[in-house]
Amino acid sequence: MVVDLASLKFWLFVVVGLLVLTPLTHAAARRTVWAGLNLAFLFVLMGHHGFLIVLAALAVLYVLLQAAGKSGPRPAAVAVTLTICGLLFVFHKLPWIADRIHAGRFSPLLTAIGYSYVFLRIIDVLRATWESRTPPPTPIQLVNYLTPFNMLAAGPIQAWDEFVAQPPVPDALTFDQSLTMIERIVHGLFKKYVLAYAVKAIFITDGRAGGWYRLVEMNMMYIWLFLDFSAYSDIAVGIGGLLGVATPENFNKPFIARNITDFWERWHISLSMWVRRNLFFPIQIALVRRTQGRHALACATFAIFVAFTLIGFWHGLTLPFFEWGLLQGIGLAVCNLYRYRLKKQLGTKGVARYMASWPIFIMAVVVTFEFEAFTIMVQFSHWGHG
Repeated sequence: MVVDLASLKFWLFVVVGLLVLTPLTHAAARRTVWAGLNLAFLFVLMGHHGFLIVLAALAVLYVLLQAAGKSGPRPAAVAVTLTICGLLFVFHKLPWIADRIHAGRFSPLLTAIGYSYVFLRIIDVLRATWESRTPPPTPIQLVNYLTPFNMLAAGPIQAWDEFVAQPPVPDALTFDQSLTMIERIVHGLFKKYVLAYAVKAIFITDGRAGGWYRLVEMNMMYIWLFLDFSAYSDIAVGIGGLLGVATPENFNKPFIARNITDFWERWHISLSMWVRRNLFFPIQIALVRRTQGRHALACATFAIFVAFTLIGFWHGLTLPFFEWGLLQGIGLAVCNLYRYRLKKQLGTKGVARYMASWPIFIMAVVVTFEFEAFTIMVQFSHWGHG
């Protein structure tokens, strides 16, 4: 399920969305029309056969989520949902299985459920339903939350709690706000189809160049990935703003991050927030309670490793992605330990002076940049092997 932002069909949906959603001031009508647009987009994207399979999958998921919100069948419904989605996700992500299964008739279902952002959204709404933070979703809510066409290409991952808390009818955009959203879209298109294309065409050799150029390519690969990835987010945020669909920010100047913790507050922010609320905090809290708070730092470190190892596998069930997740976990754990030692040795005022030092800031930014560039190279470690 590949969303082509250069496709005329995609932009026709944007125009139709503007024409039909802008005049609507009735909440139920807006939700219904938005769901219709998202389903129509899936139909155009996947064809009638794929669309029917995904529609059936959404119906099954709806029934399971309703059961997960009831006192009696909760555990069974949650277990069944996680098992089905988990197996389909694994089938989609394991290369040697995916190559065989995706040729079959259930390829659209595997692609849709294994489509990583949809999978993570399912976990988010399932957990909220299980914990009774919100009622189970209605069919229209489920469609609009899991498959917003402006966010299908590469996220962001909107939190379920944020989705249900957004105003049913957004405030009308001013002329200046509309221009800002259009500028955001144009900025994203320029980044993807001009800047990212130029960087890739000029500097990226897919690992064919060795020697000293490998270091240059490592850094340029990082820059290219940022330009390409953040461009999708710019476009999604811009379209969402015009349509009145809340779309979270996903990037905030990651190249000036001074450490790995700071990096994950700036890079793929919606994924970082998902990891915190659904992996890191639950694991950390469970461990702290189990140890009665005696080993808080060790619990946090362990939670970091588990969370980012799983996120590595979320990107792909391959050794390079496992290594990437492990490196991120190591980087975050070292950051955590270093911050703890600094505070212990320098005290609050000493840490404030340390953080205010420009030479230290510049050195920290360079080290962080090179570390993240290296981890990205690890993801592409198959270069030169095929």
